[in-house]
Amino acid sequence: MLNPIDILKFIRSKKYGPMTAAELADHFEISDMEYRRFCDLLQELEFSGEIVKIKQKQYADPEKVHLIVGTLDCNPRGFGFVIPAKEDGGEDVYVGETDMGSAMHGDLVVARLPTGAQILKKRRERGRSVTGQVVNVLRRTNEFVVGTFEKTKQMRFVAPDNPRLFRDIYITEEVSKGAQPGDKVVVRITEWPSRHLNPEGEVTEILGKEGDPRVDLRSIIYQFKLPHIFGQRVIKETKQLPRAVSEEDIQGRLDLRNNLIITIDPDDAKDFDDAVSLEKNSDGNWLLGVHVADVSHYVKPDTAIDRDARFRGTSVYLPGEVIPMLPEILSNALCSLREGEDRLTKSVFMTIDQRGHLVRAEIKSSVINVTRRLTYNQATAILRNETDANLSAEAVAMLRYMAHLAGLLFHNRMERGALELDLPEISLKLDEYGYIKEVEKPERDISHKLIEEFMLLANEMVATFMFEKKMPLISRIHPEPEKDDMREFAEFIRGLEHTRIDPFKSRQLQSLLDQVRGRPEAYTVNLVLLKSMKQAVYAAGEGRHFALALDHYTHFTSPIRRYPDLLVHRILDQYFAGALSSPSVQDSWRNSLSEWTGHCSMTERRADEVEREITKLKLLRYLEHEVGKTFDGVITGVQEFGFFVQLNKYLLEGLVHIRTLSDDIYQVDKKAMALVGTRRKKLYRIGEVVRVKVYKIDFLKREVDFIHCGKKEERGKQRMERKTPEDEEE
Repeated sequence: MLNPIDILKFIRSKKYGPMTAAELADHFEISDMEYRRFCDLLQELEFSGEIVKIKQKQYADPEKVHLIVGTLDCNPRGFGFVIPAKEDGGEDVYVGETDMGSAMHGDLVVARLPTGAQILKKRRERGRSVTGQVVNVLRRTNEFVVGTFEKTKQMRFVAPDNPRLFRDIYITEEVSKGAQPGDKVVVRITEWPSRHLNPEGEVTEILGKEGDPRVDLRSIIYQFKLPHIFGQRVIKETKQLPRAVSEEDIQGRLDLRNNLIITIDPDDAKDFDDAVSLEKNSDGNWLLGVHVADVSHYVKPDTAIDRDARFRGTSVYLPGEVIPMLPEILSNALCSLREGEDRLTKSVFMTIDQRGHLVRAEIKSSVINVTRRLTYNQATAILRNETDANLSAEAVAMLRYMAHLAGLLFHNRMERGALELDLPEISLKLDEYGYIKEVEKPERDISHKLIEEFMLLANEMVATFMFEKKMPLISRIHPEPEKDDMREFAEFIRGLEHTRIDPFKSRQLQSLLDQVRGRPEAYTVNLVLLKSMKQAVYAAGEGRHFALALDHYTHFTSPIRRYPDLLVHRILDQYFAGALSSPSVQDSWRNSLSEWTGHCSMTERRADEVEREITKLKLLRYLEHEVGKTFDGVITGVQEFGFFVQLNKYLLEGLVHIRTLSDDIYQVDKKAMALVGTRRKKLYRIGEVVRVKVYKIDFLKREVDFIHCGKKEERGKQRMERKTPEDEEE
């Protein structure tokens, strides 16, 4: 088959004139048998923004015809931006509501640019972006929409849950399925919107009444198109799986069943991917073992279970609910490293010297029997001498050595220039009906850090081993941040902290994070730094991880809940079996990995979004009964229309609208990162501790508005109270 690079070279050449698919096929002498695949290749290039289809179904270079391909990202206020599909496609293109045509949020579209407009490589400030007009929709993502059914005297309509779908969907009575006002429904769009008309649709399913926690969960699952039911083929295959490890399975594996091995996981964990062990060698070095469930032994390529797992990409962990990547017999039983049961594993053994530096590493297929399952709380209590949890003296000693080793590994990681962001999280404890009964802030204590350091090292060692052996690579990469974004972060810090930093020196960044730890503005500083950096993603081939300061890194330690880890296990299986010596096997991996890693990055982002949405919605339901009450919070952002406050107790962000600040006329001072009164010079600054009252909750937009009640304490006073003798010396 023709190389896509040859097609692009031809279409971008000066002598090229727009051609149809058939004309291009004739030019490249594509046979009838290859024609369908050739058309698929043209569509792939079109969807990736490399080429574009114009009138008479001819293909052209997008730049020459002033078109751009990208995803429409809408704002709830009615405008949007086309985010270029090409990685180097330049800045986003602004699109007004009247220029969206029939497109909706998330659609892959073609937008026309003004003649002579130049798309810069650097993203410019909003308001100065190039303006475009959507002229075609290549792929729609909103055939089914979840929303609330409403009825007036004149019409019936569904208000979408997703605020970015800002147009109501009209419904006629005969296709409403008897839905009543306030019902949460799924609607299929039958007529797409136009410049002046809303979309039309038909109700396909009534989920239940708005406000029911179970309906909230189902609504968000439908909204994000989250696969959550295992099909009949998957269920049929699970019935053929063994219920225990057999002697035949154990043959040829390193037998570690008599070794002291423990797991450390959350209290409510059901699937245990990894276990750890630690011994001291005769030469004084440590032998650290990370033992990971051998999921690839049971989940074979292109089975129904495998295809479903690939489609899901990851398990999704929600308050009181888990949507697993694998059926329960695998995730909670056969592959879960449960205490006292034989389990097949892949073990990474790392020899580490007394200063915490790696000496050597090796990977073995093994069988283990976990000696003891510990929760994070139990492990931390043991390490703090608060209890022994009926653990043997040998196991207690091993746990203490593990904590010491983890400290060395963490120190070395910081020394090489890694970043350690501190973004607190909350855990929601629900009652039997799905309502919040308690909100906790889990402490990231020594037992969490212990497991984290060991897993990071194991992932690094596997990635390095695969790179050195020239295997197909699935890397977990974190690209270098854009220079402009980091310069903006430095300006932000200068305005907030009156501190100059070099944003391109990771040690200075980490020093800043250490400096603000425990202060009100710490969350904001960590969050702004996170947003200034790029997202970590999966990629085919090698790539550096900026935040970890590693040249080689992958995900290996969680194959029960992450599909990329399962792929890494399969590649290792083929390497040790000698199958990777075949060029055809190598080519097969290289041809498929880019698509799979892109898909897995998407499913990971989707899982994060779903978790954030359901957590936010449950918190809003909880705060519905707290309207009028006051809470402490921190200002996390300022805009022309007001400032955002995050509640300390719930980590929920809401808006104090500028119209509620009646004591002055306020304007944004970007350098001061504040809203400043024009008369009294009173200011509301990022990082300021304030008290706010819950004023209004909008469940349709999933937003909360606050009213400012005053600062908890003056900032200067707080800082004086925080000072120590060491501060005075500085």
